[in-house]
Amino acid sequence: MILRFIQIFIGAFAAIQGLILTKFFVTDREKNLTGKDYGIFWISGFVINIFDYLGIGSLAPTMSLYKLTKTVPDELIPGTLVTGCAVPVAVEALVSLSIIDVELPTLFGMYGAGILGAFVGGSVASKLPTKILRITMGCGLAISAILMMMSKFGMIPVGGENIGLHGVKLAIACVGSFILGSLLTVGIGNYAPTMCLVYLLGMNPAVSFPIMMGLGFLGVGSGSFPYFKSGRYHKHAAFAFALAGIPGVLVAAFIVKSMPLELLQWLVIAVAIYTSVTMFISAAKVPDGRKEEVVS
Repeated sequence: MILRFIQIFIGAFAAIQGLILTKFFVTDREKNLTGKDYGIFWISGFVINIFDYLGIGSLAPTMSLYKLTKTVPDELIPGTLVTGCAVPVAVEALVSLSIIDVELPTLFGMYGAGILGAFVGGSVASKLPTKILRITMGCGLAISAILMMMSKFGMIPVGGENIGLHGVKLAIACVGSFILGSLLTVGIGNYAPTMCLVYLLGMNPAVSFPIMMGLGFLGVGSGSFPYFKSGRYHKHAAFAFALAGIPGVLVAAFIVKSMPLELLQWLVIAVAIYTSVTMFISAAKVPDGRKEEVVS
């Protein structure tokens, strides 16, 4: 019953997002776009959302693509990213909740802690320097990747096939979700750290997908409404990313579902290393004390 309620809520919320996105695309979409613009908007929506489902994330590569190709003005990039990725992430959450088993106390506990973190902890995280947060997260992911690699070579007993947590481990998971939920409010993605968290607590890495994607959608879904109201986003780019992203998510979901546990564990390690490196690189670009609108 609880799982069905979560799915209905995410589906309804995503439908509202899709209707608003479509309305403004029809009425206010940009004119005089080139063939290059169309190609970048639609193809990137499909391809980037494949990698997003695999845990790589979509904000950083999409932002880099828009900046490199100059297809979206810099001032519209934050809104375009948030409004465009909401629907694909909702599909990610719904698909993963349907094909991946996870115990409801773990799912509900981590969802609740993440949402609470976004509301309560976000007020604290938003006051901290973005550079410090990135460096801290980069170090945490690097350490996690090292521990996971040591477990793969039998040096420490980490990892497992559990689909739920209990007692102290569940409490640790909820605290971790609270922290990651608060970091979402300053734009630091939760995919890679959630993957690491469930792995290090002895769970099947696949369990991280419905958890991280559900929390991710609730974060970006809520954050999209101010941009809809202000109109500070690229209507065509956001709509194309959302619509083309849906089949991309479905393709990636099949890949993840068919992955053996061994390969999935290595995917988590690769994502942790990649995200750690990008955190350090992005931290180096931010002057001390400065905060950016979009971080991933």
